[in-house]
Parts: sequence; structure tokens; C-alpha cells
Amino acid sequence: MMTAQNLSEAQRREDDDGVDDAKEQQQQQQQQQQQQRRRDEEGARTKENGSNALDIKRTEELDSLLRLEDVYESASECTRREEVLGELNEMLQDWIRTRSLSKGHPDESIRCNLYTFGSYRLGVHGPAADIDSLVIGPKHIDRAEDFFGFEEDDFAGSFYDYMRKHEGTEKIVAVPDAVVPELKTEFRGFEIDVAYCSLPGYSNVPLDLDVLSAKILHGLDDAGVKSLAGCRVADSLLKLVTNHSQYRIALRALRLWAARRGVYSNVVGFFGGVNLAILVARVCQLYPNASASMLVYSFFQIWDNWVWTTPVMLTSLDIAPKDQIPGLRHWDERVNKTERYQLMKIITPAYPAQNSTFNVSSSTLEVLKREFKRGKIVTGKVLIGEAKWMDVWSDVQFFAKYKTYLQLIITADNEEDFKKWEGWVGSRLKNLVQGVETFSEGAMMAHPGVKKFHDPEKDKEVHCNVFFGLFPNPTTTTGGNAKEKKKINLNPAIENFQMTVGNYIDRATGSVNWKPGMGVQIKLLRKKDIPSWALPEGGKYEESAFESLGLPEVAEKQASATAAGGEKNKRGREEAEEAEEKDDNKKDEKQNEELKKQKVVETPETLSNEEEIVGQKQVATVEEVQKDDLLLDSINDNTGEEELHATKKMKVSFASIVRQGSSKK
Repeated sequence: MMTAQNLSEAQRREDDDGVDDAKEQQQQQQQQQQQQRRRDEEGARTKENGSNALDIKRTEELDSLLRLEDVYESASECTRREEVLGELNEMLQDWIRTRSLSKGHPDESIRCNLYTFGSYRLGVHGPAADIDSLVIGPKHIDRAEDFFGFEEDDFAGSFYDYMRKHEGTEKIVAVPDAVVPELKTEFRGFEIDVAYCSLPGYSNVPLDLDVLSAKILHGLDDAGVKSLAGCRVADSLLKLVTNHSQYRIALRALRLWAARRGVYSNVVGFFGGVNLAILVARVCQLYPNASASMLVYSFFQIWDNWVWTTPVMLTSLDIAPKDQIPGLRHWDERVNKTERYQLMKIITPAYPAQNSTFNVSSSTLEVLKREFKRGKIVTGKVLIGEAKWMDVWSDVQFFAKYKTYLQLIITADNEEDFKKWEGWVGSRLKNLVQGVETFSEGAMMAHPGVKKFHDPEKDKEVHCNVFFGLFPNPTTTTGGNAKEKKKINLNPAIENFQMTVGNYIDRATGSVNWKPGMGVQIKLLRKKDIPSWALPEGGKYEESAFESLGLPEVAEKQASATAAGGEKNKRGREEAEEAEEKDDNKKDEKQNEELKKQKVVETPETLSNEEEIVGQKQVATVEEVQKDDLLLDSINDNTGEEELHATKKMKVSFASIVRQGSSKK
């Protein structure tokens, strides 16, 4: 018989055995969990390595295609470019010492610094690209007097005079009245733009000058601040981006995309080099370890979904009080209420911050949104092997997008006048876009073409053609009465544009720059009336499965086709489109017959009796090509469906604007 002591000891042994078993089970579970974690980590690493390898492969493919597109400069040309910049720097040092001596500063150590910015500074320039440069000099060397010089003394002693006499200078043009005053030169085979800025606080410029320091902005005029902005922005971008090699590949690809898709022209309200550089830099900040191929993909993913009333910023807008310069306008919508209403806000990262996309209009923003949408779809297909990188930057089929176009014919009497006149009119094209929006009460938008065309039967040195595509505002063509007719008169928009380009004066002196022979003629064209020399060879574009992606009408068309039964509905739409086109042709023939019965419209040469004096120049009055409004069945995009064909039939009246100094008196 067991005693109570023996029972308690047996019970303790059983308890100890139970505890040991529990510990053993717990240890086994821990070991199993550790093994599972190791397997998961190994699987994740394998997957990551595979993903990285795939990204690297895509990036190599992207880079090789970019080299085939000739966006890289050869090593020999790169070396030549550096040698030319070195020679230019030696010329500047020689001139600055000579000029300083003539002004009573005999110190041989006086120097200036030569900086580059733009695509060359960022390392994304291509063959034959121009070089943007800035010369920073001491306070006693003035921009107007010393750098540009004065015509009355034949620019004696100026750098303009020094450079125009140099054997390596092929062309040189001084532009002292520009927003950023500069010399535009062709030197040793390279186009080099040279701006100048003198620092009021420096009697000599140190070699290690920090251009990002706010101290150098003290005492500068507006032109000086804007001249420095290019260098400061470029240096800030390179400082804020860590992975420079992948950044440059992605930026090269997107610059090519913007150029081929017709959205690379800051002057008309699209992107410029700075805008794209900032957007790509922001993607790099969000994905610092991403490969170039993923940066391009993420670029479209992010900016397609971006709400553009939200600013795109690389750094904070808050500036320390000690770094603030009185009188400098720093972009900050929290302080400046008018900046809240800008349509697109891509903010430069250097103080004073500026909105680099202030030129963007409602029309160009809509075009950019469509291109972002298209890019998002195509790059997504590239990643899954259903498209190629070349599809991303395929040429835009501009003359297949819309039914109605404006043609601007810019002319002058001689080559010199034409270069000045073309530059002036080109800088005011955004006003025509805004005029179409304003005077149509937001119902119509204009897509400015960025490519210039030349009529082969005319001298290309004294004329060029620019085209605008007209399309309805997608936010105003939905809902309401689809059969409602709305008359849109383009005359006020064209007359407003006429007044703007007619005010061609020298901002520095106030003198009139307009000369007899400088003219702008504006025509309204249907798609079928586009001149053959503006179309690709053969008169038709190559078929592309990706061209219409991003258009709002396409999504509606696809949804309608799916709901109505696919191919059958598609054939029905095509037949309706053909019938509509035949109806359009009949209406055109009828209108032409009526026009023949009307009195003949006076040609530009017979307008001399109706000319009026504005300032010191002669300006021809506006003549309507036809007095009756031209009835268009629709100005909707070419890809519109049945509902869109019925949407808001519009009457469009138009005018031909001619500026010409008549020889008749």
C-alpha cells in the first residue's frame, strides 16, 4: 500500500514529465516556425531577384532602343563639346580681365565663372543639342553696358563684340530684351546660349561659388534672378535625386515620348525640359531604388491619377527667415491666392520657387491627360509583353484625331524679318488657344500642333504653317439635349489674337518691330482638306492599335460596342459614318455654289483702301471668307460614336486674317 508521500512523489514526477513534454512541443513548434520563416524569406528573395532581373532586362532593352533612336551623343562629340566649352571659358576670362582693366580694375586675379544648365547639365542632351550656359561676373561688369554693349559705339569692348570677331563664331544674335537676356551663338559647330549675371556683393567671383546659396540673390534685378534660376534648378534636381543613372535613362525616354507625341513645347502650354525633369525626379523620390523601366511605368501610373490642382513639389515651400530675400516673389498658394487657380502646378525646387507650367491652358491640360492615360495603358502592356517600348513613343497621328482644324500661315518679305516675326507669333499661340476656349464659352478646345510645316511651292525661308485641332470640351458635351444646336463664332477669338500679335514692339525701347509684309492668315479646314504636304507619305497614317488609347470617346465606344453586340454594332457605326461623310460633302458642294453667287471676297492685295493706322504700322482689317456661318455636323473627335455624332451640332464662323503692308497708295 502506497503512502501519501509516495503518491505525492509520483504525482510530481508525472507533472514534471508533462512539463517536459510541453516544453518539447513548444520547442518543436518554434523550430517549425523558424524553418517556415526561412523558407518564406528565401522564396521572397528568389522572387525579388527574379523581379529585379526582369526589371534589369527591361531597362537594358529600353536603353538599347533609346540608342537606336539617336538620343545619345557619341563619345567623340561629347569630348568636342567639352573642348568647345573650355575654349569659351578661356575667352570669357580673357575678356573679363581686359574689360576690368579698362574700367580701372587692374587685378589680374579677377575672373568670372561659366556654368551650364538644362539638358546638358542634367546629362540627357542628345546629338547637336544646344548648350544653355550662364556667366556669373563681378559687380563692376554690367550686363547692358559690358556684356551686350551699345549700338551707338558699335558695341566696343563688349563680350558681344569680342565674340562676333572671334574666328570660331559662325553666328551670333543678341537678345537683350528677353525674359532671360542672352547671346544666341553658333560656335565651333555648336549652338550655345550665353546669359550673364553680375553679383552686386562680389568684386571677384570665387571659383567655388555655391550657386544654391540664397546669399548670391541679394541685390539682383528680375532678369538676374531668372538667369540664375536655370543653374539653381538643375543643381537642385541632381542633389535631390540619388540614382542618377536610372533617372537619366527614364528622363531620356520620357523626353522622346513627349516630343513624338506632340506635347513637348512649353511656349504653347505643353511640357518643357524642366517640367519633365521635375516630374521624373518626383517619381525617383517615391521609388529611389526602382529601375528606369519601372520609373517610366510609374511615371504614367502616378500622373494619370494625379489631381493637378495639387502642386507637385520636390521640397518644402517653407524658407527660413534668414534665407528670404525681400522683393522676390516665391510661389506659395497659401500666401498668394491667385496661384490657387492655376490649372497645373509643377513647382521648381530652388528658391524662389516658381510654377514651371503656368502656361498650361484647359485645352493643353486635356491633351496631356489623354496622353498620360494612353501612356499608362501602353506601358502596362509593355510589362506583360503585349506591347513594345517603341509603341510608347510612336509618332502622334495629329491629322487623324479631329474633324476640324485651324491653319495658321505665317509669312514675311525676307528671311531676317521672318525669323523675328515667326518667333513673336509663336510666343503668342497660347493666346489663340485661350481665345477659342473663352469665346466659345468653354464648349470648344484647341490642340496646338507643335510641328511646323512648309508648302513646297513657297520659299521655306519666309513662311511656315502651324495647325490647331479643334475638339469639344468633354465636360460640356455630355448630358442635356443631344440634338441642341449651338452656334460658336470664332471671329472674336481670331480678332483678339490679331490684336495681340499686332502689338509687336521692342519691350526695351518701345519701338515698333512690325514691318510691312509680316502676315498671319488663318483658315478653318475639315480633315479632308488638310494639305497633302502636311500628311505622311501616301496621305495616310499607319494603323496603330494604341493611337486612340486615352481618348474619353474610346472608352464610351468600347462600352457601347460591348452592350450592343460587338461586331454588328461596329459595322452599323461605320455605315453611319460613311453616310454622314457623304451628307457633309453634299452640304459643302451646295455652300460652294451659293458662295459663287455672292460677291467675290476681296483678296489681301485689295485691302489697302480699308487699312487703318495702329501706332506706326499698317494693319489690314478682318475679312470674312464667307459671311454665312459654316454648318458642321460635328466638331467632335474623329473616333466619336453614334451618340457623339448627334452631340451638339455646331455652327462655326471663321475669318481670314491678313497683316500686310500694301504697296498701293
